[in-house]
Amino acid sequence: MPNPSNATFEQLRPTQVTLGLEHMRTKMAATRAVPPHHAQSFMDDKPLKVVRAPDDALYIIDHHHWARAWYELGFQQVPIAIAEDFGSLDHTGFVAAMRERNWFHPVDEHGRNVDIEAIPESIADLHDDPYHSIAAFVRDAGIFENPGEYNATFEWADFFRARLSGDFASIAGFAAVLADAICLAHAPEAQALPGYIGVGQRDAHKTGSAKRSEPDGARQG
Repeated sequence: MPNPSNATFEQLRPTQVTLGLEHMRTKMAATRAVPPHHAQSFMDDKPLKVVRAPDDALYIIDHHHWARAWYELGFQQVPIAIAEDFGSLDHTGFVAAMRERNWFHPVDEHGRNVDIEAIPESIADLHDDPYHSIAAFVRDAGIFENPGEYNATFEWADFFRARLSGDFASIAGFAAVLADAICLAHAPEAQALPGYIGVGQRDAHKTGSAKRSEPDGARQG
């Protein structure tokens, strides 16, 4: 992907109705932890992946949570990388091309499919779906990954939504649901979900990650 350029939030359009605010807050915390003089390079390493639309709007197809985090932190411009340029299409062709690639996620905070017209025009107006946060944290735990460009988080969120409930308004309640979700993610029925990483694969992933994180000359084994 090319080096990122910048865009304002007025230029950006989401491609989904919801995000997980708890998961987004971890992105805010990660950004706050970066010294100010390193903030730009930190953000440049995570450009928002976007598609140019016929009206020159930029539709985010990856990193909605980073986008919302940086919006909440008051950044005026954010790095982008253009994945596709559909500027030459008409609106109907643009929508068809986006649908063909599964780049629209018109699903509300209750897991119900809605029209794409229900997708907010601003990253600031995305609705909170706590199950999206739960699924994202389970993914961060290494239990599944997004296969290719497919965002499996929505299916995992629906999987947990149908089986778990709790008090998401409290830290303890959210933690309890997350603990149950991690247990449930090891159940046989979860293995059919997209991106599921088997136990053996998971160990290999961890080993590979540990080796990559060791400094040169570090003792291995």
